[in-house]
Amino acid sequence: MDIVLIIVGLSVLILVHEIGHFVSAKFFGIGVEEFGIGFPPRIFGKKYKGTLYSVNALPFGGFVKIIGEDGDENEKGNEIKKDSLNFSSQKIWKRVIVLVAGVSMNIIAGWIIFSAVFMVGVPTKLTIIDVSSNSPAAIADIKANDFIVKATYSTKTLEDPIQTKDFISLVKEAGENNITLTLQRGKEVIEKTLQGRIHPPEGQGSLGLGLGESGVERKSFFGSLWYGATYTWDIIRMTTIGFFDLIVKIFSAPGMVKNVAGPVGIVVIAKQAADIGFVYFLQLLALISINLAVLNLLPFPALDGGRVLLLAIEKIKGSPVSLRVQSYINMAGFFLLIALMLFVTFQDVTKLFK
Repeated sequence: MDIVLIIVGLSVLILVHEIGHFVSAKFFGIGVEEFGIGFPPRIFGKKYKGTLYSVNALPFGGFVKIIGEDGDENEKGNEIKKDSLNFSSQKIWKRVIVLVAGVSMNIIAGWIIFSAVFMVGVPTKLTIIDVSSNSPAAIADIKANDFIVKATYSTKTLEDPIQTKDFISLVKEAGENNITLTLQRGKEVIEKTLQGRIHPPEGQGSLGLGLGESGVERKSFFGSLWYGATYTWDIIRMTTIGFFDLIVKIFSAPGMVKNVAGPVGIVVIAKQAADIGFVYFLQLLALISINLAVLNLLPFPALDGGRVLLLAIEKIKGSPVSLRVQSYINMAGFFLLIALMLFVTFQDVTKLFK
């Protein structure tokens, strides 16, 4: 059931993106050949006001085909008439709006979901966000995203909700003695006993744990909308910085790519969130939605941001980039994205068997 929930959730995010392109194109009177839910093979379809609305067999989001979006030929190779229905005939500012409308919808979806989370609130949990290699925590097979629901040393016990400062104090007091941790990992509750270190390596704590407190205090309706908006902005800012930092590290420190999660990794993380609770799953969906928005805005071929960059070049030079050049650029970008996806997917699968 969790897997079905994950597929539906991720598909909705993709569909929301395509709805943005669709609605903006219709608003400007640009022709839309087809709006599809899922991907072919087609199950059925119905034409209405010049647009084919279809339901397809592969339930992974959807797609929209805009007349002239990919040049002056349709999918059958026939020349598309240059008129008001043709995307490439539109003013540049209209084409930019249509291209970024999908991104805007993902941001709006993230804001709505975050606002809903603030309305219901999320219980505070002491979360393990990182485990140092060769540390007591790593040896005990403690994993990132585990929740610490109980910590015991001698006669002292901390129970959920545990504050970071209280946990650190308990660990310092224990020194080299054993600490027993009760962890929640998805739906499973496990117990681990660790021996602390007085002189850990630089940058590590006694147990080798990186900690964070997850949870959201319940807000009023309007307060939720405001906090949802500010939180969305913070995530956009941090995600953007993170993407550019990742790009730099790909070239300066290639080993960092191992930390990137691909489609399989996202499904695994989403399942963990769904196991913990539906609200945590919603939080993750909002994060993914905003990540999709930022990723699509990158000035990279085959992405919305890359197509906006081509329009900026068209504006500067006074004429469109030739269709042949656009085709080569988009093809190169597409193959690079596929290669990267295959690489991170291979990493995700490898991690599953470790």
